[in-house]
Amino acid sequence: MKKSILFAAIIFFSITAVAQARSASAAFQKISQPAVEIEVPFPEKTVMKTIVDMLEKKGYKGKDTKGYYTFKSVVLPELGTNAYDLYFKTDRKSRREKDITTLTLLVSSGYEKFIGDTTDAVLMTNAKAFLNKQIDASAAFDLEMQINDQDEIARNAQKKLTSLIEDGQNLQKKKEKLENEIQENIKKQADQKAETEKQNQIFSTLKGKRKQ
Repeated sequence: MKKSILFAAIIFFSITAVAQARSASAAFQKISQPAVEIEVPFPEKTVMKTIVDMLEKKGYKGKDTKGYYTFKSVVLPELGTNAYDLYFKTDRKSRREKDITTLTLLVSSGYEKFIGDTTDAVLMTNAKAFLNKQIDASAAFDLEMQINDQDEIARNAQKKLTSLIEDGQNLQKKKEKLENEIQENIKKQADQKAETEKQNQIFSTLKGKRKQ
């Protein structure tokens, strides 16, 4: 178990050490567009949720658009002072590396006019820096999800323990009540035995008085 954890940690730190956002091209409606991308050592679901959670907290609402999750008219200090449409896509790196995600970002000035290194090198440099931060952001988001999940598991475990304790207390009360009923029954048996013997004795005495 310790070896597995150590191995996972080595992979994580190795990836984070070398993973840097890079210029790329991505298909949008079957047309190649300029983009930036990075490999993030977390599953697709985690990486996309990290992005969505961050932008929604800033007041932006995203939606699926032609294979991308899109946020319109976003102003991020990391990118500059202008508003841009941001198109995000996540892909599992490979079938074997299902916990590594390729995160792709297309930046548009509006109306699907995508920006690349040749049109705005500074913006693309900023976009790469923004993606570089997503490794730590995904790690933090994943940790919070683990904390929340574990909190729920712990709460459910405590709830079950409390229920079992209450059941035990009720059973103990039933046991005490049953033991009292048993003792009361034993006393009644003794009393009834004495009464039965008494009545049998009276019966025998009466029978003895019969004339022979």
